Amino acid sequence: MPLYDYACACGTRFELLVSSWSSPAPDCPTCGAQTARRPPAPAIHSSGSSAPPPAMSSAPQSWEGVHRGDREYVTRWRRTLDARQEFEARHPEHAEHRDAVAAHEGVFERRPLTYKELAARAATSKDATKAAVEAGKERTTTPAATTG
Repeated sequence: MPLYDYACACGTRFELLVSSWSSPAPDCPTCGAQTARRPPAPAIHSSGSSAPPPAMSSAPQSWEGVHRGDREYVTRWRRTLDARQEFEARHPEHAEHRDAVAAHEGVFERRPLTYKELAARAATSKDATKAAVEAGKERTTTPAATTG
């Protein structure tokens, strides 16, 4: 049975063993929407390496993350991200879904607070500042804030 890569409009990506190449694409395990088969990354990357450049989400997101502004480290990441943008321009099916980030330092370093999450939290309290404070408290008390 062949192994295929699938992607959903919601940003979910996964691999699945299917009975044949003509099998219909499965529904997204996250949102239930129809997915699309995408080519495996190593087969389409043409820079001489078998792996595509790291995803944008793997880039450092804070002052500490860039080794306190180390010029060489920042330059290396800038080149890596430029390569990723070129890769995504050539292969839009590999483009990473990104939400605008509202906060990314301090307690939000490992798991940034997106405007989407902030808006959802503020919808109940009608106070964005209070919602951001609550999100920060959750990140300091949950294990996901230290591991992911």
